[in-house]
Amino acid sequence: MTVIAVTSWRGVGTSTTGLLLAAAVAASGSEAWFVEADFAGGVLASRAEGLETSGGLERVAFASSDEPAHRSLASCARRLGQVNVVTGSWDPFQAWSTIASPRQPWVAALGRLDGTVVVDVGSMRGGNVPAWRVLEVADVVLVVATPEPASLTSTVSWIDSKGQTSPGLTGLSTQPRLVVVDAPLTTGERFGHDVAGELGDRLVGWWPWEPKVIDHIHRGGGLDHRSIRRFALPRAAHATVESLLGRSRVQEAVSV
Repeated sequence: MTVIAVTSWRGVGTSTTGLLLAAAVAASGSEAWFVEADFAGGVLASRAEGLETSGGLERVAFASSDEPAHRSLASCARRLGQVNVVTGSWDPFQAWSTIASPRQPWVAALGRLDGTVVVDVGSMRGGNVPAWRVLEVADVVLVVATPEPASLTSTVSWIDSKGQTSPGLTGLSTQPRLVVVDAPLTTGERFGHDVAGELGDRLVGWWPWEPKVIDHIHRGGGLDHRSIRRFALPRAAHATVESLLGRSRVQEAVSV
């Protein structure tokens, strides 16, 4: 079992990045989970087909029974293609309470799910946000940035400080990693892939933005499907998973 927390410091795309990572894990033949724990509110149910809008994580956090949290997570999950998905509440107030003050603590239960669990915790702003506890229990913290200079440079600083943005805050025990998503979100200056060498071992992926692949995943398609094999994004997602989990954990026989 591995828990990967996906976040951003000054950027966007944590939900899409996390879902693509989970899809890459599933395409390798391993059990894959995607949990929306963004305290600003979930978005996936409005984008993907067949997912519940009521918020599965909310039902786990405020379960009326004494069922163990890992079993509640499993029973509230819905399949999106090959991935088990637990959606978050659309409402930001409900989403916040789901993470900050649940009746049923669920963070520790992430480690009791079989396979690899990818958790979208949204954007970080210091160590006083409720989703910080997910980062503390995660085996891997993956930070998403865009090539826009302010996003990338500030994210690298956050990574190097392990999230300790002020002397009164405790940083992470694990070294966060970086994935750059080359999304067309800004019009000004942008770094090119040539800066990858300067990012060193922080960087585990520089992903292209390919809407057809993203739409395919939102419709429940797999990253191993022949209709998207010619695209670069599936290969990038697989390479990132291999970098994070190790090639021995990923079936190399998968064709991408």
